[in-house]
Amino acid sequence: MTYQFGSDSLLANTAEAPPHGAGAGRRRSSNVLRAFALSDILAFAIALLIALPLASPEHDLAQQSRHMAASAGLFALLAAWLRSRGHYRVRQGLAHQVRPILAGCTLALLGAGTIHMMSGEPGLRTATLVQWAALLPLMLVLRFVTRAGLEAVGEWMQPVTLVTAGALRQEQTSILRRNLDHGLMPERVVALESLERLDDAGLQAWLATLPSDPVFLAPDDATQTFASRLAGLLSARGDCFYYQPSIGRIPTQNIDMIDYPPADGFVFRIGDSLDRPLARRAKRVFDIAASAAGLLAIAPFMLLAIWLIRRDGGPAFFSQPRVGRHGRTFGCLKFRTMCVDAEARLQDVLASDPARAAEWTTYQKLTHDPRITPAGQWLRKFSLDELPQLINVLKGEMSLIGPRPMTLEQQDEYGPSLQAYIRMRPGITGLWQVNGRNATSFAERARLDEWYARNWSLWRDAVILIRTVREVLLPSGR
Repeated sequence: MTYQFGSDSLLANTAEAPPHGAGAGRRRSSNVLRAFALSDILAFAIALLIALPLASPEHDLAQQSRHMAASAGLFALLAAWLRSRGHYRVRQGLAHQVRPILAGCTLALLGAGTIHMMSGEPGLRTATLVQWAALLPLMLVLRFVTRAGLEAVGEWMQPVTLVTAGALRQEQTSILRRNLDHGLMPERVVALESLERLDDAGLQAWLATLPSDPVFLAPDDATQTFASRLAGLLSARGDCFYYQPSIGRIPTQNIDMIDYPPADGFVFRIGDSLDRPLARRAKRVFDIAASAAGLLAIAPFMLLAIWLIRRDGGPAFFSQPRVGRHGRTFGCLKFRTMCVDAEARLQDVLASDPARAAEWTTYQKLTHDPRITPAGQWLRKFSLDELPQLINVLKGEMSLIGPRPMTLEQQDEYGPSLQAYIRMRPGITGLWQVNGRNATSFAERARLDEWYARNWSLWRDAVILIRTVREVLLPSGR
């Protein structure tokens, strides 16, 4: 990789780069993404073959042909709609593809049902239902296989030229390398500051020296104005590029883009993800039903855990004051996993061991905590110590999914993220637990909790719940 972060070395290094060839770059990218279109066509063909034998015997070849033609037309509309959502134009993770595919298949099923009702062929209903129900898992499975195949032959990752502010070099490089689902790999990094002295002709000459890889433009506040100018040049050249403007920590899931007259650009309308009364009521109903059912299901285990914990003479439960919704304090329940004199032991450890004191300051946890009992070690490993929090959920003090409940002392460390945190009920599990848990710093935890509150949806809760099950079975955090 070539890091070009000097104004003089920039031109010297890029002058030896291969000629610009945006067309070739687009063709390579299109060939990779076309593989997903082919996998969807194959999924449709398999679903059709599965469903046709289920058609009523009285339907002749002509009727089945009309059914196949109608299905093919609906699939073409589905594929066109998916492409409008970027499915055959942009590399993206499978988790981000499930919802639009599910919505598209559902709409296609409704359309197919309408066609059959109007055509007077109700005998094809079973075949139609099976066909579109089978298409969803088939598309996801074949896309997964296609992605695995592209990775195996080294075609998934797309090289990009990262053009970013010098202060963001390490952060942006790390983000791209960490998020492999998007398939972008920085091959070279160029400082925006080293380009600012160039006029438009100089920038055009520099762009002509770049290889065919797309540009990934990521400015900070100081370089945003110049980045907008560079983005305009890239667009005028007809280049496909990636642009992450410096617009602050706004929600990313509640944006409506309003087109103004061509010369006036566009406007973002930023909505409130929590302003969904019906969805929030549905979340609360699910919390009540799931926590009640969960408490009934795990009652035998809880009795066993209580017996094991109480063997040292202490209480089975531990209630700690935590910050809840609207900033109210509540008693967060846990199985006791520490010895009865835990606080005194903690102070002794922090006073005698500077390394552990530094670790506590950063993570608010210790990797090898001498306060934890043998039973507590096992309970914590699988996050079973938090099962009593189902009682908090039933009482309305917590939710199954939400920001991790913070202690009263942690409010100052949360900083500006606190305002977003107190708008929701804290959760037993959440975005932090499924993204590294204790292996992330407290500042990262606050950032994740704030992002969750700003971008909440029932769909995201479902994804977090599924990932939590995986994390419990295959724990990865510290």
